[in-house]
Amino acid sequence: MHNSEILNNLLLNRSIWRGSSKLALKNNLPTGHRDLDILLKGGWPKAELVELVSRQEGIGELNLLLPTLENHTQNDGLCVLLDPPYQLYAPAWEEANINLRQVLIVRSQKYNEWLWTAETVMRNGSLLLAWAGNHIPRYSDLRKLKIAALDNQQHIFLFNHTNTLSMASPAALRLEIYSAKLHELIVVVRKLKGEYGGESIHIKQIGAPIKHIPLNKLLAPVYSSFPEKYLSLKLGYKVEIKDKKGTGYLKVKYKNLEQLDAIVDLFNN
Repeated sequence: MHNSEILNNLLLNRSIWRGSSKLALKNNLPTGHRDLDILLKGGWPKAELVELVSRQEGIGELNLLLPTLENHTQNDGLCVLLDPPYQLYAPAWEEANINLRQVLIVRSQKYNEWLWTAETVMRNGSLLLAWAGNHIPRYSDLRKLKIAALDNQQHIFLFNHTNTLSMASPAALRLEIYSAKLHELIVVVRKLKGEYGGESIHIKQIGAPIKHIPLNKLLAPVYSSFPEKYLSLKLGYKVEIKDKKGTGYLKVKYKNLEQLDAIVDLFNN
């Protein structure tokens, strides 16, 4: 084998970092969001650790992954959610055409349990969405997860804390997500393998319309702590619900008459 062939075979190994490599683009997985695909030079880095850092919880950050989850679960792939901060609201995920039979939620108590679960999921070749929660994952442990993703040709999406932005990360992609406007996410690239960071985009109209979701299901007792967060996310305004034995009121807060008009339009639709 000639030296050039040896070098080419070596560079085909995705564990080798190449600045501004065009090869990686062929391995990207479309996100389902056109502008995000452009920002990421083709989509999610395939078989990689992707780190998502959100300044606020419940602003629609998970909606960035809904097309990916739809594609994965509709092709009979298993998706595991490790320590999500909120109760999964099934009707909303059904609206996004996600096969709930292929979704598994796992809760852990200690960091060792969290790490063991993540590694086990990856060894089984499942798609993993993991929330760091009260844990601060160590670089060495994230490196193990990254290698597991590569070995099993699957993604890990890690929702991490904002204070980790100043820390080193083995993730191929690190995004910072925040919201400064109703129904709009701002996505900033803090790290992208082979590229410079700092670019950002605005993504509007996050999430499926609420009109297809029956309100009586939304207020089911099993979701007693969740409807306010869910409605606030979907409407784009802070919602307060007071219920006592099936009767009560729903309060939507607004800051000006323009927002009031927008709320009235939402309910009219």
